[in-house]
Formats: sequence, structure tokens, C-alpha cells
Amino acid sequence: MDVLASKKKRVIWPWIVLAVVLVLGGATAGGWWFFESHALPGVSLWGNSMVGKSRQQIINAIDDQVNNTSVPVEYNGETASFTLKELGYDIDSEEIADQVVNAKRDGAWWKRYLPSEQENIEPSISPSVADGSVIDAALGTAEVTPVDAQVTLNADSNGFDVVSMQLGKGADAQAVAEQGIAALESLGETQPETVTIELKDTEPAVTDEIANEAKTTLDGLVSDPVEIKVNDHTIATIDAPALAAAMRIDANEQSKLADNETRNGYVVFNADKMQEYYNNSIKTNLQTGREDREVVVNNNGEELEVVNEGHDGVTVADGADTNIGPQLVEALADGGGSVSVEGTVDPMQTKTTKRHVVVDLSDHKVYAYENDQLIRAMSMSAGQGNDYTTGECTGDLCTPTGDFTVWLKYPSQTMSGSVTLSDGSVETWNAPNVGYVNYFSHTGCAIHRIASDGYYSDAAVAAMGVNTSHGCVGIGWDQAEWFYDWLVMGTTVHVQA
Repeated sequence: MDVLASKKKRVIWPWIVLAVVLVLGGATAGGWWFFESHALPGVSLWGNSMVGKSRQQIINAIDDQVNNTSVPVEYNGETASFTLKELGYDIDSEEIADQVVNAKRDGAWWKRYLPSEQENIEPSISPSVADGSVIDAALGTAEVTPVDAQVTLNADSNGFDVVSMQLGKGADAQAVAEQGIAALESLGETQPETVTIELKDTEPAVTDEIANEAKTTLDGLVSDPVEIKVNDHTIATIDAPALAAAMRIDANEQSKLADNETRNGYVVFNADKMQEYYNNSIKTNLQTGREDREVVVNNNGEELEVVNEGHDGVTVADGADTNIGPQLVEALADGGGSVSVEGTVDPMQTKTTKRHVVVDLSDHKVYAYENDQLIRAMSMSAGQGNDYTTGECTGDLCTPTGDFTVWLKYPSQTMSGSVTLSDGSVETWNAPNVGYVNYFSHTGCAIHRIASDGYYSDAAVAAMGVNTSHGCVGIGWDQAEWFYDWLVMGTTVHVQA
């Protein structure tokens, strides 16, 4: 009998161990499953433990405080009470609940369930955004209503300006809001105390500080704009007018947004308005036929003038951009990036026209070149100090040789001055109404209509047989206007003997 009892005991105890393991495993699995949809151990909201709370329980707790907890107030024997909701607060309880339920989930899995590993979610609720008008209306305290600061498109439509706020006079709503916020952040553990209303200068919800922060956000989106692309080719950007058309300023960063809105700081973007702007102001400017860009460059390849901005040939696929508004405002909320749509692009090309001038002191000519082809040769008179045959500088008042760029132009100028020559004598001049002046050297030398009392043609200049200027290059009256118009600021000039 003892042997049989001993055998039975040895057979039974493994089943007991297995049962214990199964119970513990089931409890562990049940706990894991439970905390997948509930706040983890060690998680708190405004210092209040949220362990085991579901998302909906957290939403309800926040909404209950915002909508139902009243702050009693008194003014000159009159009493009233106000909830945070009545003071203009629209707390996004769903977003806060998501932060609580998702807290600690990015760390090591085994640390998630340790109460010693703590994380406190602490959304900031500002008392400064409280709307005192409801208090003023109930207690008759309003004297002057404050006016919000505004962020508006600037005069050049390439950035934003701030229009300063206007202070009001009325009930101090911040003191009331502070009591309501304290009750909210305690989740009902702290009850609001009665606030005795005082009249003071009141700020609007959107202060100058908030407006300037919003301006900084918008200016950043202008300098690094969101792009609209087809096949990795940018076809448009969201510029300042587009931002202005689709944005508003919201002083309460914890407010709940509409389904079609996104937020970047104090700036809220509306997807429907962005879609409307795209449809009316961006898409209508896209053209299916390509037009090339045309520019003027100098001999160094530097761009001097845009003759035609040009544009790509763009075709957006049918229906590909019907939902671009929501995509764009999501990118704006993220601070930049791009949105792609299906379609085709025929990229514009850039056509360059190179302009260059050669002044030959021995040939007594000014040569105008386009794309290395001579398009006009003009007779000229150079500085008196340049040898008429060789062009070399042999005395005072020379036209300098070397490489220059046109840096200053006047359609007409009175030229006057004086200089001490090498023999000690002083040379003075006063030439009124010198036409079509193009300065190429910073020592005061220019190519201009030859200074004379009357009309002097290109042929007359060629027949002079002598250099007459104080260092400038004089050309005929029949050439000067054309040359002035053709010679773009920054054109390269090479002067040679």
C-alpha cells in the first residue's frame, strides 16, 4: 500500500505544477491583452495615476471637467459661475487620451509593465486664452472689448506682417480660468474657489507674442515651401498667398481641430480652403504647352536679365489632385516637404544669350558681341593719354585696359571734375547732359555718347583722328541709345590696346 501511495504522489505533483503554470500564464496573457488598450503601469496625467484607464474613460474624465466643473465668481454683490467650456476652452481630450494610452510603448517591452518606470503626460493649458466676454456679459463688467493681433499678407505678397493687438478693459478672465484649469488638472480632486472679479486691462486671446510666433512659422514655410510635384519635378509651391488663403491663428494649442484642419504651432490650416486655392489659383496657371526660359548672361556666365520666365508643360492626370488640399495641409503641419500627383511634365529649357563688349584702343572701335558673334561695331574716341596708333597709355588721362563689368548706368548725366596732371597742372571739365552713360571702371570711366555741343555721328567720330576724352569712351550719337539699351547691367567689358 505504501508503495502504491508513493507512486500516486509522484504521478499527481507534475499536474499540479502544470496547473499553476497555466494559471500564471493565463493571468500574464490576460494582463498583456488588457494593457494593450489601457494605460500602462507608471503612466500619469497631470500627476494623476492613469493605470488601467481606457481611452474612453480618460476622454470622459477630461470632458467632464471642461464641460461641467464651474468656477464661482463674484462682482459687486453679483454672483455667477463659469465652466472652462463657457470661457472658450475646446480641449482636444481625444488627443490627450491617445498620448496617455500610448505612453511608455516606445521603450523596451519588459519595462512597459514596471510601475517604477514612470511617465507623466502634462499638456499645457494656458489661462491667457480665456474669453472674458462671457463674464462681462453676465456681470455687466465690460467697458472695452480687446481686439486680437492679426497676421496678414504683406504688401509684396511674399511674406507676412503682424497687426498689433488692442487692449481692452473688463473682467480678469485669467484668474477664473486658473481655478478651472487647476480643477481639470486634478481631474476633480481640487474644487474651484470663488474668484472675486477685478477690472483690468485685458489682452485678447491672440496677443502680439502669439501673432509673432505664428508669423515666424509662416515665414519659415515661405522660405522653405511645400512643393507640388509630378514625377519628382516641381510644378508649383505653396507660397505666401496660398498660406494666407488657408490659415487661421488659434491661440489655444490644445483646442480640438475640425476633421479638415491641421496645426503647426499657433497656425491652423484648412484643407477645404487649400483645395479651393489650388483649384482656382494654382491649377488654372498650369499650362500644357512648354515655354522655355530666356536669359541674358555675360562672358562669365552670370545671369543678368530674364527676358522670359518661361514655364513647364504640365498635365495632371484626371482626378489625381482631387484630394490635394488635405495632403498639402498635412505637409504644412509637418513643417515642409512635398506632395506628389500623377501626370506628365515637359520641363522648360533655359536659352541663354551671352553679351560681351570689346573696346579696342588701337582700332578705335567698340565691338558688341552676342553669343560670340559680332553684331555691331562702333567708332569711338578714348582717353587723351592713350597713343592713337597703339592704344597704349603714354601719359595722363588714359582709358584703362583690362576686364570690367558694367556697374552703373544713367540715361543722362552732367560730368564734371578736376585732376592734377603729372606736370602739376590741373585739368577741369564740365560736360552737361552727357547721354547714355555706362560706367565700367570704378575709377570713373564710362562708355557714353560723345560729349559735344551738337549731334556727332559714328562717321564723325571715326574721322576725328584723335583721342579727346579724360578716360571715358565716347561713341556716336546715332549709336549711343541703342548701345545703352542693349548693354545690360553686369555685361562684361574687355578693354585692350
